[in-house]
Amino acid sequence: MKAEMINPFITATISVFETMTGIEPKKGEIYVKQDEKMTYDISGVIGIAGKMQGFIVLSFPEPLVLDLVSGFLGEKKTHMSKDVVDAVGEFVNMIAGSSKRVFAEQGFKYNIGIPSVISGRNHIINRPSNVVCIGVKFYVGDQHFVIEVALRQKDD
Repeated sequence: MKAEMINPFITATISVFETMTGIEPKKGEIYVKQDEKMTYDISGVIGIAGKMQGFIVLSFPEPLVLDLVSGFLGEKKTHMSKDVVDAVGEFVNMIAGSSKRVFAEQGFKYNIGIPSVISGRNHIINRPSNVVCIGVKFYVGDQHFVIEVALRQKDD
C-alpha cells in the first residue's frame, strides 16, 4: 500500500465525524501496523474488492465510542448496546463509501462489503501478511481512536 493512499481515508474520517456527530477529530500519528492486536474495545471492519482489495478497520475505546454515538443518535449512551454496534458499522461504512468516490475518480473502482463489528478488549483482526496496513490515530480531546487501512492494487 502506498502511503498516499491513506489520504482519502483521513479526509473521510474527519468529514464523517464532523457531519454525523458534530465532533471534529484531530489527525495524529500515521504508522505502519506491525501486529493484529487491537488495543481498543470495539472495531468496525469493512472489506474492499475490485481494482483495490483489502479492508478498513475503525477502532475505539468504549468511553469515546459512547460519546461519539451519543452525538450521532442525539441521545446519551452509557453502555455498549446494539445501537452502539450499529453506529460503529455505519461509521466505517460511511468512511469507506466516501473514500470509494475518490479512488473511482483515479480509476480504482472497488466495491465495499457489509460492515462487521468486533468487540472485546484486545481483540484480534487478522490480515494477509503480504498487505501493508497503515494506521492513523485521531484525537478527540484527550481520547483517541484509529483507522487502519490494508489495501493493495489488484493485478489485472
